[in-house]
Amino acid sequence: MMGLRVFIPTKNRAESIRTHHVFEGADYKVIVHDEAQAESYVRGGVVAERIQVSGVLGDAFGLTRQREWVVQNLAYPGEWIIFADDNIRRMTCVSEEWYGYDDLPVKEVAPDYWRRVYGTECPLKRFMVIADDMASRADQAHLRLGGFASVGNYFYRTRKWSLVGYVIGKCYLVKNEGLTYDHTLTMEDFRNTAQHLLEDGAVLINRFIWAEAGHYEAGGMGTYAERVEHRRRDVRQLMWRYPGLFRVKDRHGFEPGTDLQLALHTTAQVANWRANMRARGKVGEE
Repeated sequence: MMGLRVFIPTKNRAESIRTHHVFEGADYKVIVHDEAQAESYVRGGVVAERIQVSGVLGDAFGLTRQREWVVQNLAYPGEWIIFADDNIRRMTCVSEEWYGYDDLPVKEVAPDYWRRVYGTECPLKRFMVIADDMASRADQAHLRLGGFASVGNYFYRTRKWSLVGYVIGKCYLVKNEGLTYDHTLTMEDFRNTAQHLLEDGAVLINRFIWAEAGHYEAGGMGTYAERVEHRRRDVRQLMWRYPGLFRVKDRHGFEPGTDLQLALHTTAQVANWRANMRARGKVGEE
């Protein structure tokens, strides 16, 4: 099957990795830190030829290091690729009957109907066609980052396309062009979103696609309890580096000061924010 190449960074989830099953038939690689990890994943059932050892440090910032290593060593200059976390269970997409619309009247029909529409299984072939289309759309708009819905609830996904929003790291596509990585933040998807909004003025999000996955599972970057102090520090850093872009989010089950949400929602707001950042000399600053 042709389509974008898929890279699945992983650590300490040899027995629980799932994403490679979702992308079976695509051109994918499972990225591990070292040979010992590679051997454990082979024992866990991952085909050896699909595994690539990066050799980068597997610390709290290991996921960032893995992604950076991929774009520097495996991705071609200017290539669009897909990054996917290792615990995706399945991809869903608005049913083909409704996918051609840009805005859906979810308040006009019983909720059970729309749950079925949004919960339609997305076969790999269909997903890859959609991803290719998104890469083309992004190229036309001179954007380098594309993402999917950050929540599963259809009520918050009535509009297919958005140029301003949080690109969740569970599954996203990115163009290997001028990318930078920060080894001091664990909340990389927030930093990634912020940097692309700052540099490009927009991102491309398709809210009709949802990557159903686990969150804060053992292995990988760790459970929420293991990550909470890093997140608290990251929130402070991101608020300081990108003033006006984020606000602290009160989230059920999270300790105060450990989650964020975008404070801007339109391209006009982002344009004003970028102008303020330029005036403060923060464009390009890390």
